[in-house]
Amino acid sequence: MTIRHAERTDRDAAAAREVPRRRHTHRVPAPWLRPRLRAAPRAVLALAALTCFVAFVAAALPRADDAVASRALHAALTDAGTPRTVVELTAPQPSLALGTRERAAAVAPEALARVTHRAPRTFPAPLTTRAENAVAEVRTTHQLLGTDPALPRPEAVPPHFSVHALGGLDEHARVLRGRLPRAAHDTTETTRTAEAAVTEATARALRLHVGSTVPTAYENGSQGPEFTITAILRPRAPAGPYWSADPQLGTPGMAATSDRLPALYWSAALLLPAEAAPVLLGTQTQPELAWRFIPDTDALTGEDAEGIVRAAASLRQGPASLRLRALAGPSAAVTTQLGDVEAAHNRQREAVNPLVTAGLTGAAAVAALVLTATAALLTRRRAPELALLRARGAGLISLAARTGAETAVTTLPAAAVGLLLARLVLPDGREARAVLAVAAVAVLVCLTPPLLVVAVHRVPRAHDEREDLAAVRPGRRRLVAEATIVLLTAGSLVALRAAGADSTAAVAVVPVLTALLGALLLLRLTPPLLRSAARSTARLRGPVVFLALARAGRAPAATAFPLCALVIALTTAAFGGSVLLGTTAARDRAALLATGADARVDVLGGGRLPAGARDAVAALPGVRSVTSVGTDTDGQVGGHRVTAVAVPAGAYARLSRSTGNGGFPAAALQPRSGALGAVASPGLARRLGTGPQRVQAFGRTLTVRVTAARTSTPAVPHGAFLLVDQTLMRAGGATSLLVTGTPAGATALERAARAKGSTPVRAVLRSEVRARYAAPPLQEGTFRVYAAAVGAAGALAALALALSLLHDADARAAFLGRLRTLGLGARQSRRLALLEAVPLAVTAAVGGAVTGWVAIALAGPAVDLRLLAVGTAPAGPDGTTVPEGFHPALHAAPTALVLPAAAVLVLAAVVTVLHTRRAGDPGGRRRWPRAREAGPGSLRDAAPPGAGRTPGLPGTSDPAGVSPTAANSTERTQEEPS
Repeated sequence: MTIRHAERTDRDAAAAREVPRRRHTHRVPAPWLRPRLRAAPRAVLALAALTCFVAFVAAALPRADDAVASRALHAALTDAGTPRTVVELTAPQPSLALGTRERAAAVAPEALARVTHRAPRTFPAPLTTRAENAVAEVRTTHQLLGTDPALPRPEAVPPHFSVHALGGLDEHARVLRGRLPRAAHDTTETTRTAEAAVTEATARALRLHVGSTVPTAYENGSQGPEFTITAILRPRAPAGPYWSADPQLGTPGMAATSDRLPALYWSAALLLPAEAAPVLLGTQTQPELAWRFIPDTDALTGEDAEGIVRAAASLRQGPASLRLRALAGPSAAVTTQLGDVEAAHNRQREAVNPLVTAGLTGAAAVAALVLTATAALLTRRRAPELALLRARGAGLISLAARTGAETAVTTLPAAAVGLLLARLVLPDGREARAVLAVAAVAVLVCLTPPLLVVAVHRVPRAHDEREDLAAVRPGRRRLVAEATIVLLTAGSLVALRAAGADSTAAVAVVPVLTALLGALLLLRLTPPLLRSAARSTARLRGPVVFLALARAGRAPAATAFPLCALVIALTTAAFGGSVLLGTTAARDRAALLATGADARVDVLGGGRLPAGARDAVAALPGVRSVTSVGTDTDGQVGGHRVTAVAVPAGAYARLSRSTGNGGFPAAALQPRSGALGAVASPGLARRLGTGPQRVQAFGRTLTVRVTAARTSTPAVPHGAFLLVDQTLMRAGGATSLLVTGTPAGATALERAARAKGSTPVRAVLRSEVRARYAAPPLQEGTFRVYAAAVGAAGALAALALALSLLHDADARAAFLGRLRTLGLGARQSRRLALLEAVPLAVTAAVGGAVTGWVAIALAGPAVDLRLLAVGTAPAGPDGTTVPEGFHPALHAAPTALVLPAAAVLVLAAVVTVLHTRRAGDPGGRRRWPRAREAGPGSLRDAAPPGAGRTPGLPGTSDPAGVSPTAANSTERTQEEPS
């Protein structure tokens, strides 16, 4: 024994000598993140995908709104044209006290160029301009009269010429005939002749050619300078700033004298070289120095709109004006209409801002609820594991930090990918708003699990508590939260109704707060109602309805988030859908009021349509009926100007009734008591009264009696009107044709209305007018952004509904499996699953429809549908005008209320049926999951379907069905921990 013990000791000592001893020992922590992420890869990927999608939406919607604002700003500046957006600096001619050479040097091209190069540096931000785009000239402020008898004189008035001495003609125009004008080196104010050029349009209108001499005279009759035409020019870019800033440079126009009987005359421009400017100093035309600066609009964005208004005010009467006057002289002046253009654009932008803000707010609220619910669901699934770690001594802060780290590892890259995708899809837009929105998404997802861990596992627990609404009792905190939401809703409504309140914030907040308030009421009322309904169905023959209502009445408390998300999404969809449908209806109505029918043909110039115009138009394909009317815009009633219209009584009455535009019976135009029956506008009807009155119209004195008053009529889009019978049209003829049907186009109508003559006419289609109302980028972009916000909210709400239905899917599958072992049929299983999902879907659908209707009733008055539908333009280029009294109100659209609610019901049914089929095949080909797979609270084993049937259950010989006591005991076994 002793020898063997000694041998073991020697072997141990040798082994100890062979293995080197470690001098420094340290603990290697157990890996945490990688095993946790690999343990549930589907849940991790699902949360990352949801975070990426929400981050993309959060970054894309603000960037889309910024892109719409930028396009709308550029469209507003483009539509205004260069004459309204140019910044013009003018200075009077040099002082008469200076010598001839000093005055000539003051208007030399070098002197003008110094101001041109220094002025752009004085422009206030965000306005910028370049000296290359500026135009400097010396021009006359009083026109010269062309005394050559060969010049055209439309109404015996000689043409008027404005003279411009400007440089850059060789760069901005192409010489068609002749050569560019030149000026002698010794040109002064005493020079009486000069060479000039005219554009191709001016030469054609005034019959000028190379070599023509244009003698001029002043308004007092004294002789002026004489100009010789040396070149006929064609502008290289007629729409560019060089020519469009002053349209008369390239295109002559007709003007009228200021006499009592105005006479028309030609007004054109003569173009001199910049070196010939001293010639104008010796004239009686009060010449002035002018610089036109074209602002650079390519770099402007929607957020620069307010800055443009401030910059324009500074240029007109502010610090920038003082800096420009220091360059051009103390008597210089700055004029621009850029501020007025931007002010009108800002008013329209402010009108649509509530709609966009409401959509973004609703989408943000739904996204926040869905993200919170998803993170809470994934954290709740780990509750047993976290409770075990907590019971074994894990620190609360350490556990929360590890949970937050697990979430951040996947959600932060997913949020970054969502931001990158938004930038790729929408490259334009402010970065700050998008980054802040994505950061808020990432912070919300990363903070929710740690906060839930701290709140739930603050005290170690030995077993899991019930999570259904049966164990939840409203406390003081919930009462305070609900009271806060009620107060915020009331405050927003007061701000909305108060004079001068900011309606944008109120309209944005009211739908969300109303939806939250409705969701809170539903959460309070639904469980007691379902329990009462379950008790009332306890004596029914079958167990399906009772079990479904009992389980729905004790639904998990986690359904509060999906319910709130669904109600908010449905409210946002109802509000936005009503606005979109109301705007569409308002556009249709505005187009109908502007045209009076499906198409309208008007004669131009105060003439009359040919005799065969009506028959020719009626013969066109697609035309159903044509109503000819005669209009006199110079009617007089008691010294007030009105529009008198002679119409065919029967046809016009039918047209008014069919279009819903001031319909009246044809008998209203019949003569009564020696006076013509008439239909008048409300103001004119009050002025005329009910007795016979004399009216001056159609060149005669009429005695009329007002029989009806209408606010609008097809023949007169706006203003006071008086309708009389067709018999008065025989003397004057028709001036307009109101067409119903689907004509081929405006060109075909004009060709037919001229009836092979030369009468100038203009045809307008209602469809074209409506398309013009919808064309502006602000309206179109606003609708797209809002539709995208509503769509994103709806998609997230659908996901919330699916999550709520799948939250206890395993427990439901185990519950149905146990019932199948007790004899529940496959069809009854499907009915039970569907009926269990119905209460949540029906509650959300009804609640969303009701809160949507309430939100529209409360916030609807703050939405200006007129600006959304037709914009701010008073009249279109086709002569159509929307009546000033057209102010459509926002009403709840039944389609917008019903369709989203129906979609929720359909989605709930589809998700439930798919999960039921996936959990177990009704035909028995697949086995239901065993009870132990449902987690804590399930049975240890579940027999296959059809085994162990008990008398008294469906599928056996006992027709009584299952009793409520057995059903309740079965449900209690499933929900309580084993």
